[in-house]
Parts: sequence; structure tokens; C-alpha cells
Amino acid sequence: MELPSRDAPPGQARLQALLDAAVDAIVIVGEDHLIQDFSQAASKLFGYDRREILGQPVDMLMPEPFRSAHAGYLRRYLDSGEPRIIGLGREVPALRKDGTTFPAYLSVGVGQEDGRRFFVGILHDLSREKEAFRRVRDLASLVDSTGDAVTGENNAGVVTYWNKGAAELFGYTAAEALGRDLAELLVPPERRAEFSTLRERLQKGEGPLRVETERLDKTGKRLIVSQTVSPIRDAEGRVAGASTIARDVTARRTAERAEALARRAAEEANRVKGDFLSIVSHELRTPLTVILGNIALLTDGGNMPGPEVAASIAQDIEDSANRLLGLINDLLDISDMEAGQAKLRVSPVQADELVREAVLAALDKADEKGLAITFEAAPLEITADPLRLKQALANLVDNAIKFTPSGSVFVGVSRAGNCALFEVTDTGPGIPDDQTARIFDAFHQADTSHTRAAQGAGLGLTIVRRIVELHGGVVNVQSEPGTGSSFFMAIPLTPPPGAVACTPAGLDDPRD
Repeated sequence: MELPSRDAPPGQARLQALLDAAVDAIVIVGEDHLIQDFSQAASKLFGYDRREILGQPVDMLMPEPFRSAHAGYLRRYLDSGEPRIIGLGREVPALRKDGTTFPAYLSVGVGQEDGRRFFVGILHDLSREKEAFRRVRDLASLVDSTGDAVTGENNAGVVTYWNKGAAELFGYTAAEALGRDLAELLVPPERRAEFSTLRERLQKGEGPLRVETERLDKTGKRLIVSQTVSPIRDAEGRVAGASTIARDVTARRTAERAEALARRAAEEANRVKGDFLSIVSHELRTPLTVILGNIALLTDGGNMPGPEVAASIAQDIEDSANRLLGLINDLLDISDMEAGQAKLRVSPVQADELVREAVLAALDKADEKGLAITFEAAPLEITADPLRLKQALANLVDNAIKFTPSGSVFVGVSRAGNCALFEVTDTGPGIPDDQTARIFDAFHQADTSHTRAAQGAGLGLTIVRRIVELHGGVVNVQSEPGTGSSFFMAIPLTPPPGAVACTPAGLDDPRD
């Protein structure tokens, strides 16, 4: 093949111009493996001047062992016509003048002129593509090796990327997640509006955005995740989707919440302790002051009181002593119940008789305050600890009388399914809504000031709850400020361990 020279006629010059204008390197080789032409792009790529490379063997552009293999391909083609490399593109190593190698994409064509064949090789330098691929591969490896979940989505919300961290966190494999709608896959229904707002902000170009939110895993379990969400832009700079890096912070947030709850519980315990010390000291001081004052009157040798006054003083001392004894007994009861040492001594008992006895025992106190006290009790036998149940009922009745300035108190018992349902209702001031959930807590009183009208350390209702729970029952209060309160005790007809669950309709634990 006779190739055009630089000062060739116009037709050949035009061919040479096309050769030199090619972006990729073009090398033309004869049957003798010698280079017949070398484009300007080839000169730039390999570092050889055209004049020094023409007539040189083509294998000088190839490193071993590809050099020997390539020569064999050409000989085999010339001998047999087997097109091992002809018409096929492939990646090959290439050798520059300075001895460095680089990856190239080689395609070889064959032509014939004047009965002799020639080969045209077109080479494209793959160095940049390889470097870019390496960076992408390294980045992908880095992304896959991170413990964080990394996901990608397009503007339609369809998952386009899903790394190993995402598979581990959410439970979906990449095959299961790719092509799915991200919101339907991970976002709880009540978080969809929040997710849509976030997506709108990203499509406006905002970001990266950092949010803490909830997501669902494959099993439906809720996860608290900390996310960094960034817009993905196309070559023109337009937002084409979003990438999300998510980290599971469920355990950390759960621990923080538990710590906060524990801190609040400790603060509440300190508050209760303070209230307890304040209330108990007041409850101890008041009767002791009465006792000591009256003893002083009785021991004043020069002014001994008469029999009637002495009897009144003795009664005051007895009342104050009984008040102290009641407080001590309550504290001992609470201590035993909290320690799990309180035991029931059960026997058959008439619930209606317990109600009658409680009302009779409270008549004098009710009369002193001008309160009407009534009861309603049909015959009903249960198996319970009569002393403990009488104690609980007496505490409720005493409380009703204590906190009812005027009006009436009603006491009753009836059967409700497998329960005996005791009721104590008063017409007192009622209990504020924010107090009902804590009304049965130890030492809790709606009014903890020293000037409160009613006596008591705030243990009565706690003892009621403990006694009811020992029987396997529930206690509750229904109250509306200004209209009075109703306390209910639901006691199983048979106590534990044979007790059947005892929760009449509408009677739930106020702490729930």
C-alpha cells in the first residue's frame, strides 16, 4: 500500500487530513509487521515522532507478553485467514516511548491494495476511564464497607442504590429494594407527609439536610434513624434524585429515654421523700404536741383540773395516741407490702356484711360533720382476707368523710361478672384530672401544705391499692372537680392463685 506523504496530491492529502484529524490513535501496519503510517493522535499518545516510527516493527508499541501473542495473531491470520483479532475490539496494554504502559481499547481492520494486505489499528486510551472506574470502585467499596445505610433514589422516589449497610439495617437485599418506592418500603404512614416535604426541599436544591426520624425495617419494626440526605445532580446540574446516609440510633435514643425516665423517677422519688418527711413530721408533731400539752396540765400540781376536765384531757390524749398508732401501723403495712411480706389469710366472707360494718364504724364521724351516710348491699359471699378487706374499705370510707365538707357518702357492693365490686362515692370537691393517675401513690396528697384541712400522711389509698392487688383485683377512681368522687374496688370472688382476671367493663387501672 502506497501511503500519502505530507506533500501528496489533493486526494491523498485529503486522506492524510482525515487520518490526522482522528481523535483516537490510528496505526497502519503492513504484512511485514512494519508501521506504514502513524496519525498525529498516535504520535501524541505513544510519544514517537511520525518520522522516527515509520518503518519500525509494530511490536515496539506493545509490552511483553502481549507483543509475542500479537505477532502470532497476525501470522495466523495471514496463513489461515482466521480472524482472531480482526473486526473485534478488546482491551490491550500499550507501551509508550518512555517505557510506561497504559490500557488501550484496540480494534483492527484489514484492507488490501495492489494484492497486499494492510492492517489498520485504532486505539483509544483507557487511562482516564480506568482511573474513574477505580475511583468509583474504591468509593463503592468504601460505601459498602461502612456500617451506615446508604441509599439512592430518583426524582420519582424509586430506589436506585442500596448498599450492604442498608441491607443489614432494613433487612431488604439490594435485589428486593432496587426499583421499589422508597416511601412505601421504609416510611411509616404517619411520616409520609414529613417525607414528602423533605423530598420537595431536595428537589429545590436544598441540602444536605440532617434529620432524625423513624423508619420501618422488613419485619415492620420501628427504627429511629439519623439521616443526612443530599440532592443528586445530573451533568447539567439539575436535581435528578437524592442520596441518604442513615444510621440506626434506636438503642442510643432508647437509652437516653430510659435515662430521662430514671432521672424523672429519681426526682419524683426525692419529691415524694420530701413530701413524706414534711407530712409525717407534721402528723407526728401535731398529736405529740396535744399529748405533751395535756400531760403538762395534768402534772401541774397547783392547778389540778376537775374530773370533767381531766376526763376531756384524757380523751384528747387517747385520740392523739390512736392517731400516732394509726400512722405507725400504716407505715408498717406499707413496708411489709413493698417488701412482699404481706400475706393474705383468706376465708369465706359476706361482702355485704363488710359494707354494713364499715358504715356502722363511720357513723359517728359522719354525724360529727353533718354528713348523711347510706349503703346498699345485696348478699354476696366471696373468699378473701376479711381483715385486710375491711381495712381497705374503712380507708375509702374514712377518706370520703374526711374530704367531704357537706353532703353525703354512699357505700355499696354488687356482683360484676366474676368480681365483687365495692363502691364508695362522696359529694366532696372531687379530684383534679392531673391528680387521679397518682392518687394511689404512696405519700401522695392533692394538698401537701401544712395548712391543709384534712389530716393524714397520704398512705390510706396506697394501702387500699396494695390490698386489692394482693387479692388479684383492681382499684380505680372516677372523679370530676366540683361533683365528688367514686372509688371502686373489684375483688375476685376467689383470690389468687385460683383467681380469674377481674376487670369489670370500664374499670381500668388509673395508672395505665
